[in-house]
Amino acid sequence: MSFLEKIRKNTWLVLFFISISLLFFVLDPNILMKFFTENSTIIGKVNGENIFLKEFIDCFQFLKRFREEDPDHYLKNDAWKLLIHEKVLNQQAKKLGIQSTKEDFWKAIEKQSIYSKIIDFQNEKGKMNLDKFRSYLKNLEKIPSNLTPQIEAEKNIWDYEKNSITKKILSKKYVEMLMYGLNTSSIEALLNYRDKNSFSIIDYIFLPYSEIKKEYNIIKRHEIYDFIKKNKFLYKKENLRNLSFVFFRSHPSLDDERNMNFKIKKLFNKFKFSNHNSIIVSNQSEKPFDSNFYLKKNLPIVLQHFVENNNQVGSMLGPVKDNNTYIMAKLSGKKMVYNSVLCSHILISHKEAIRFFNKRTKKKAEKIAKMIYNILVKNPKQFNSLVMEKSDDIINAKKNKGNLGWIQYEEQSEIFKEKRSFDFFSLKNKKGTIGLTETKFGYHIIRIDEIKDIKPAYQFSIIIKTLIPSKKTEDLFYQKIVQFMKENKNLSLNTFINNARKKRYETLFLREIKNHKWNNIHDLNTELDKEIINWSYEKNRKEGDIKIFQTFNKDYIMVFLSKIQQEGYPIEEIKNHIIPFLIKKKINRYLSNIIKSKHMNLEEIADLFSKKINKSYKINFYQSMIENYKEPKVVGYAFSSKLYETSKPILGERGIFFIRPLKRFNTYQKLSYFSSEIESLNVNLRKNILEKIGDVLIEKSNIKDYRKN
Repeated sequence: MSFLEKIRKNTWLVLFFISISLLFFVLDPNILMKFFTENSTIIGKVNGENIFLKEFIDCFQFLKRFREEDPDHYLKNDAWKLLIHEKVLNQQAKKLGIQSTKEDFWKAIEKQSIYSKIIDFQNEKGKMNLDKFRSYLKNLEKIPSNLTPQIEAEKNIWDYEKNSITKKILSKKYVEMLMYGLNTSSIEALLNYRDKNSFSIIDYIFLPYSEIKKEYNIIKRHEIYDFIKKNKFLYKKENLRNLSFVFFRSHPSLDDERNMNFKIKKLFNKFKFSNHNSIIVSNQSEKPFDSNFYLKKNLPIVLQHFVENNNQVGSMLGPVKDNNTYIMAKLSGKKMVYNSVLCSHILISHKEAIRFFNKRTKKKAEKIAKMIYNILVKNPKQFNSLVMEKSDDIINAKKNKGNLGWIQYEEQSEIFKEKRSFDFFSLKNKKGTIGLTETKFGYHIIRIDEIKDIKPAYQFSIIIKTLIPSKKTEDLFYQKIVQFMKENKNLSLNTFINNARKKRYETLFLREIKNHKWNNIHDLNTELDKEIINWSYEKNRKEGDIKIFQTFNKDYIMVFLSKIQQEGYPIEEIKNHIIPFLIKKKINRYLSNIIKSKHMNLEEIADLFSKKINKSYKINFYQSMIENYKEPKVVGYAFSSKLYETSKPILGERGIFFIRPLKRFNTYQKLSYFSSEIESLNVNLRKNILEKIGDVLIEKSNIKDYRKN
């Protein structure tokens, strides 16, 4: 029955397991309260769509599992980029009206899901057998989640896969649509096929550049300046700065920790014996009080385990300390609720509501809703007729007579997010109860049609406090940083970075910075990026300057300005590029004059330079290789010059070549044989385009990053 171990054995499948796991609540108690507070779970937006903390942590934990030696800030940035790519592709797919069907869903399960790789779900041909898999799901549904941790994990894996497969389908369809028109022409494929099957036989002499007479290896100063004047556009340099960074992470001292432990114990005792839970949480916790009640299965795992043994109101959890975060929780409320409610509604919409557009004002809609509600309280039997006459949810009214289906307790926050006056799941509601509530869709007159499955719901009052350095600790920490800067102020960049690493400080070495509109530094990504860039471009800056910057979370970044590149023409750097080129040009003129004046053949050239002739060497046009080196100029001449005629000097990559083509031939077959060439070129074409699509879409997107908050 259990396939958890089989999934774990497939390393590439670990992503899916980690992504649905709730274990991070235990590993990082600081996340615990964020589970209950909606706004704090949003860490960014892509074109208005939220990026949630949970999906970011899932992605980060997966990367960390496989790249344990990489610093956390690298992994966080990579997780961020992956999520943005996923959001952007799905948004584009939805804009184009791309949708997924049930058929698409099961095809994706069959070919793309983690389950398709498990042998137990495959037939004798190695393909997934959906009947076997559906049977497994039916059995899994029947077993209670809390039976064993293994069963719970398997259910979580299926929940994640079921929810994420739609995103995969939309992304795949969008990419396939883009790729549909990208095809190589038959002419291009034919030319590529011919190049691969074109050969030439040559005799050649090779003369390395190092063996040319010394006088032709000397370039005079005026020759360099003359060349730069003629080719200015090639050598103009940008205005750039080279920066390196040392990070100093702020940590509380042992005294800070002792003081905090004393305060936490005192607060715990006060919290334990107080009846004013919401007031204490509001005054003491870093996260606000959450008055909602949750079913056991919707609580974080650590609280699920807690209520199994401590389900009396007033029971305390903690205090728990993880790194510098303290957490304590109190079971402050417990009530019995209906887990499932079948209900119908009459919707009265207005012009401020979404989806169901109506020109009436909100005030008018409220008045109509209250009037209908009062009628139905007195005479509930009129509900069905009023649904047909009054409800703005017209399609639902015609098809289902207002029936909304079974609503689960945990779904209420998704369906009815607005403040409501009617509690759907209260045990006070009997079959036939009429209620009035408001959502973003308008006003709803609700009728309870059926109720079932009574379960306990729990309210927790949670206090979260973070241990931070005291002022005394911060002052000592800053003095230590200033001392490090004084000791390394006039040293070279390499010595500066090495000294930082000896002290086990985190470093970021050599980033080339432009003063552009994006105002961010690759791999740094802090709120200080713009300030650091502005500092490096100040007029009085000089190479070797160091400055300390403090971040919002009281860490410090020390910046070393190692190079200032002004806009213009750096002659010394240009020389390194120009001189080899001018030498080749000079050598070519010299050799061409010798050969031309004496009309030498290949044998005479061999005698002149005391070189042997390499006889009957076979070369291929597509590969352009001579003795394991690419020499495209030489190969190009071999296929374009007259047979048996000695070439002029050819300036190759490694030296001078003289060649004599002897024969050209091909190994072409019938045209049908190069059909695979078209597919090969299509694959390369689409791969190149795909690499650019994500970057272009991201550049055009409105991306907001709240991580630094």
